[in-house]
Amino acid sequence: MNVRPALLLVLAVLTLAACSREPGYSQATPEATIATARQMARDGKAGLLVKLIWSDDENMSRCLNRIGHTLGSLQTLAAELARAFPQDVQKLKQDAMGQSSGTGLAGLSRTFTGGRAARREGAQNDAMNSALTRLFASPFEALQEQGENLTVIQLDKQTYSLLYKGGPIVPGVPLLIRLNPKDNRWYFVLPTDLPILKGYFFKSPEAWRVYTGLVATFDNIVKDLTQDVREGKVKSLSDTARVAGEKAFTSLPFAIIAIDRLTAAERKLQGVTTPAIPGPK
Repeated sequence: MNVRPALLLVLAVLTLAACSREPGYSQATPEATIATARQMARDGKAGLLVKLIWSDDENMSRCLNRIGHTLGSLQTLAAELARAFPQDVQKLKQDAMGQSSGTGLAGLSRTFTGGRAARREGAQNDAMNSALTRLFASPFEALQEQGENLTVIQLDKQTYSLLYKGGPIVPGVPLLIRLNPKDNRWYFVLPTDLPILKGYFFKSPEAWRVYTGLVATFDNIVKDLTQDVREGKVKSLSDTARVAGEKAFTSLPFAIIAIDRLTAAERKLQGVTTPAIPGPK
């Protein structure tokens, strides 16, 4: 019996099967982890981005998983907005690309803080609405387009620092990529140990439950907003932030109360006192 034709057929089937599989997401090196993050966003699998974040705590992992669901919801919302308002979304992206001084990760940060203009009377709300609209319409644009400007510099054998165009992404805040010796993969490390966060961010099991609840609240807002877009209840792209604000008005206060209570309890346990914020003169 001549087995060569049968062998060739098997090899052809295996080759076609391999070609039809999704590309593997590597974390073999710091650079590979960055490339994987960009590829996940391109593939429409933003919910998997949290799998690239370092976590050695079950409560944190649960919170990250919920964040992953929310990232997926944001990506679904962006797709629905692009379907409902294709010209407006395209113009938004073109305007963002045309603002050379305001593009990229640093520009995204300025968008959310509002820049100097946002500190003028009446400009803060406009800046926030613009930031929310951009977040909803293209939540991962900066990662996809500016990811090639992300590089790393070695600190030690198991730790690298993440850079943007050769400099820090956030001045004074080191963003790290660390090797997990258990699985030999590289992960992004959230800067949760910064001294400035003491008294504001906590890692107790109760704290993680509260943070997870807050993320779940935001996730529900995004899902409700997505349904409104599908049903034609959102009249324009610029109307998205207003509708989201109305939904947040009825749901976020409960999450904020929970965070206030958590903060008060945790500060009392840690003996942390925070100076009172001076009132207007």
